[in-house]
Amino acid sequence: MKPDELIVVGRIVAPHGVRGDLRILPDTDRPEIFKTLKRLKIGGKFYKLLSGRPHKNVYILHVEGVDDRNMAETLIDKIVEVPFSELPERPEGTYYYFQLVGLEVVDEAGSHVGKLKESSRPELTTSMALKHRTARKSIFRPSLHASLKSTSTKDA
Repeated sequence: MKPDELIVVGRIVAPHGVRGDLRILPDTDRPEIFKTLKRLKIGGKFYKLLSGRPHKNVYILHVEGVDDRNMAETLIDKIVEVPFSELPERPEGTYYYFQLVGLEVVDEAGSHVGKLKESSRPELTTSMALKHRTARKSIFRPSLHASLKSTSTKDA
């Protein structure tokens, strides 16, 4: 993965209060990254992240240059991205969900099952789409954590 490749980490869903705070619906298995990121790309423009805190099922962010509710409302439904190189490093042997997409899926007997096509909202639905080697359509599989016995990116 290239260091400057943009990774989708959420979507702005609403303003929060009158001072320009933004509610972001995280699209990451590690939403706590919003506490430590330095900048975000929202709707195609980079913003310096001044603060981030959890609030119910969203995170409340305050970014430089968005100082009132009217400005915050212009960002509703915008995608939030971060350059890959700016994501916090994961401990060895752990991965962000997007890093698993495209990997071959092998059953416990060593037989090729298919490729992991997507992982959708892991913190809410915990599901994955698997492109089975013999199926025309993707198979949606619940509970990625329960299904994943081991991970190897060595041949990816």
